[in-house]
Amino acid sequence: MSEEMDKKTNGESALDAAYKETRPEETPEKQEVDHSKLYVWIADAGNDRIQKFDGNGKFISQFGTSGGTRPPYNPGEFKTPSGVSVDSEGNIWVVDSGCHRVQKFDEDGDFLLELGMEGWGQDKFYFPENIVTESTGTVLVADTSNHCIKRYDDDGEFLLGFGYPGNFDGFLKFPTGIALDKEGNIYIADRDNQRIQIFNEDGQFVSKFGEYGFEEGRLNFPNGIAVRADGSIIVSEKSQNRLQVFDRDGNLIQTVGDMGKRDGQFNCPVSLALDPYGYLFVVDMINQRVQKFDPELNFVAKWGVIGKEPGQFKDPAGMGLSWEPDWAPTED
Repeated sequence: MSEEMDKKTNGESALDAAYKETRPEETPEKQEVDHSKLYVWIADAGNDRIQKFDGNGKFISQFGTSGGTRPPYNPGEFKTPSGVSVDSEGNIWVVDSGCHRVQKFDEDGDFLLELGMEGWGQDKFYFPENIVTESTGTVLVADTSNHCIKRYDDDGEFLLGFGYPGNFDGFLKFPTGIALDKEGNIYIADRDNQRIQIFNEDGQFVSKFGEYGFEEGRLNFPNGIAVRADGSIIVSEKSQNRLQVFDRDGNLIQTVGDMGKRDGQFNCPVSLALDPYGYLFVVDMINQRVQKFDPELNFVAKWGVIGKEPGQFKDPAGMGLSWEPDWAPTED
C-alpha cells in the first residue's frame, strides 16, 4: 500500500478507502421545508373563535367572540364555527355553523361581509359545516343539513347549487368535507351515505366510491377529504379514527392511524388540509389537537391541548391553510 493511501485510510482498510474514492456522490437528504411561512387557520368551534398558527404549531393570533343562539347575529361573533378557508387575496371565510351563515374577514380578522340565514334556498343555510375557496375567487359551501353544495362569488352572490337529499348518484346526505383537484373537480365526503362523490367544476356528477363498513377499504362516516398532487384521495373517518388513501376509482392504497392519544393516533379526525409540498395537517377533534404528517404520511408533529387560552382548543372542527408569497414550489 502506498504512503498516500495510508494517510487517506487513517485506520480504514485500503478496500474501504478505494471504494470511497470511486463510488458516486451520495444523494443528499430531502431538503427540510420551512413551515414558518405556512399558516394554519383553525375553526376552534367550542371556543367560538378562529386561531392562526404557523406550520410548526406556533400561535400567532386569533379573532372572534361568542355570539347568541338566536338572531340577530352580530358581525364577528360565532356560534360553533366549523369551517375556515383563505382565498388568494388573503381574505378569511368562516362557516359560522350555529348561526347558519358564512362570514368573510380581511387578513387582520376585520369583518367584511356575511351571507346566509337559517332556512332553505339560494341565500340560506341550515348548519353548514365546511367551505373551500376556488382559484377563480369563488367559494364552495357544504350546506350540510340542507344536503347540498353552493357556490358564491367574492361578494357573496349566489352562483350555483347542486345536490338533493337522497342516495342516488349526485344526491347527498349530510355532506361535510370538500376538496378540489388541480383540474377544478369537486370531491365531497358524503358522510351519511358512506361514500365519496366526485363532481366536475359545474357541479355535474362524475363518479363515486365507498360503502359502509369497518374493514379497510370501506367507509364509516367519512368527514374530511384531501386530494394529493398525484390524484390520490385521503379520507378521514371520524367514527373509525383513521385515514384511508384511495385512488380515483376507490381502490385502497394505504391506511394510517387508529383509535388513541399517541402520536399518529386519532380520536375523531374531522378535517384535512394539504400544503403545496404534500404535508398533511389533521384536526384531531376529541384529542384537542392538530397533527402534522410528511408526504409519506409519517407523523411529524402535533400541537394543542384543551383550554380557552390562546393556542389551546375546545373541539376544533375545521382548518384552512395560507402561505407567504413565493413560498410554494412552482409547477414545472
